[in-house]
Amino acid sequence: MKTILCTFFACALFCAVDVRAQQTPPSGAAFIAVCKESMTLAVYDFNSCLRAVYPIACGRALGNKEKPGDMKTPEGLFSVQQIQDASAWTHDFGDGKGEIRGAYGSHFIRLKTPGHRGIGIHGTHDPASIGTRATEGCVRLNNSDLLELVKKYVYVGMPVVILTSEADSAVPCRFPAAVKAGPRLMAQTE
Repeated sequence: MKTILCTFFACALFCAVDVRAQQTPPSGAAFIAVCKESMTLAVYDFNSCLRAVYPIACGRALGNKEKPGDMKTPEGLFSVQQIQDASAWTHDFGDGKGEIRGAYGSHFIRLKTPGHRGIGIHGTHDPASIGTRATEGCVRLNNSDLLELVKKYVYVGMPVVILTSEADSAVPCRFPAAVKAGPRLMAQTE
């Protein structure tokens, strides 16, 4: 019995697979942090070094998502559940213009948000909305930023933290100054 247990543990030790290596893209991106205060999405690597920052739009209504249709972006720790081709998707924003093709850009990065459905990170048909509270609860990016995010960084299972803003809560977003500086800082470091 002792030999069987030792053999089992030896196999487990030597046959262990580095799951992180299989799930992470070559860029080494570890997690995404979305800050509703600075209206940015930041990508960090496994050393907590900033890899990229993108401007975003988030939910029209202030606060943490409570129910479907409340126009709020959920706050908390989530993960990427699926990366979907959304290039042919349409959406009716209820503005009298009907179904808009390309409303989500090229991809929809579906987040696993317990208690809420249909929340993700996606592109836009309206670049002027970036930097504002314009969505029904999702995180919206410029289409070129979304494409870069999908090609270089994001993977299924990737952690995504969405932080509150001072307007959303009495607890302000606590983010490194580098993230609040956004793309200007990234341009200086490249």
